[in-house]
Amino acid sequence: MKELHTGDFYWNTFDTTPSHWPTLEQSLTTKVLIVGGGISGLLMAYTLQEQGIDFVLLEGDQIAEGSSLASTGLLQYCNDIMLHELRSTIGREKADIYYRYCYLALDWLKRIASTLQKHVGDAHFYPRTSMQYCSSEEDIIKLQQEYEALLSLDLPCELWGSQQIEQHFPFSKGTALITHGDAEVNPYLFVLQLAKYLTKKDCHLYEKSLVCDHERLSNGKYQVTVNNVHNVECEYIVYAIGYQPKQLHQPFFHSALNRTYVIVTNPVDDLTSWYENYMLWETARPYLYLRTTIDSRIIVGGLDENIQTPNHNNASVDAHNNTLLAELRKLFPEYDLQIDYSWNATFAETADQLPYLGVDPADEHIMYILGYGGNGTVSSMLGAELLTNIISGSGDMNDLAEIVKLDR
Repeated sequence: MKELHTGDFYWNTFDTTPSHWPTLEQSLTTKVLIVGGGISGLLMAYTLQEQGIDFVLLEGDQIAEGSSLASTGLLQYCNDIMLHELRSTIGREKADIYYRYCYLALDWLKRIASTLQKHVGDAHFYPRTSMQYCSSEEDIIKLQQEYEALLSLDLPCELWGSQQIEQHFPFSKGTALITHGDAEVNPYLFVLQLAKYLTKKDCHLYEKSLVCDHERLSNGKYQVTVNNVHNVECEYIVYAIGYQPKQLHQPFFHSALNRTYVIVTNPVDDLTSWYENYMLWETARPYLYLRTTIDSRIIVGGLDENIQTPNHNNASVDAHNNTLLAELRKLFPEYDLQIDYSWNATFAETADQLPYLGVDPADEHIMYILGYGGNGTVSSMLGAELLTNIISGSGDMNDLAEIVKLDR
């Protein structure tokens, strides 16, 4: 398995009870096989279960221990590529469809979090507002254009000038785009709670169960070999394997693997100057992104690099972490801050900054949820709903399928 991250993680400090799932020890038959036990695989499993569709989920390592552990848990309907920019690249109709679906995905995620809260426990999922501020005066026009684009779709947003920003925060920026309807989550807990919920529903989840190969049988179904020992026979295979390109059925898609850095501070005694715990990000690319936590810490990420592997050089990691801390102190100079946790991790971006969600162009029974980009959880939610609709024979979401298809 490819190494995805390294460091001292924060999210798993909240789950102190052992959470393990069995290894596959027998051959099985099912309708859908999900390969991957992170956020994409578990959301796919949840939507299938809701529709009463039989499935088996296989994770080659441990459930929730992949890229979900390194996510910062900012869930936003806006994307790394702004709506008005996306309109210029794929056309207004398609761009508008995509952004509307991203907004819907936040509602779907909120409903799932509510179900988990009721039946298995808290995943630290909270509705939030986001603020994207201009990194330079040149970006003011860009934010104004984006505000007008979002407003044309009746998506909830505001445009703040410098005075409004200064009234709500201890720093000044030329302009900021405020978007309502977003959320934050502990991504690790969210995946674990999904797995626990599905286990209570008697669903079949297995970890330490590595898919080695698959072949098409004479009856039209597929046989997948697991740990070089057991087989799973199925009608559909969904690859939800994140940034593990060697596990993909076909060559790695048109995407680039990059590296990002994250720090988590000590608890801050008084966060009242951080207005309503807004999630913050900027217009610069690569961008700085910030949020607060349930125990009054601050998470800061950024300094993305075009490097595929995690950074193990302590001096280099310390330099990056201190840079993130210095950027935070520029925004909130009154806070007494130190770094309690930090990590760096691999993530993927596509050339058009959209995820790959859909069926294999050569075989409609092989499917993928590859939520690449800065909005992976939202993309994974879209992928889970889209593929479940395809498997169930529904024609819903065909408009989205055309936008995020693998052979676009």
